[in-house]
Amino acid sequence: MAERPPIEATGRIVQVHEVDRLYEVEMANGYRAYAVIERKGPRLPEGEDALGKEATLYFSPFDMSKCRLVKWSTSRSEPETLNLKP
Repeated sequence: MAERPPIEATGRIVQVHEVDRLYEVEMANGYRAYAVIERKGPRLPEGEDALGKEATLYFSPFDMSKCRLVKWSTSRSEPETLNLKP
């Protein structure tokens, strides 16, 4: 039997249980899960807080209560505005 691919999703960090290891994430629909970073996984730059940041997650198709954090999303603090002159 072939292995099933992981389910990719984006979530927001709502609670830090262990820095650089275990986080609680919330999906857009309100579902919460625990996200684990592997040893060689992505790390936040020194001094940045994880609360409120978005991340890319891989869920197992067999257990949706746990996931792996595979990438921190790079989001701008201010939306880009266009200045259109008539």
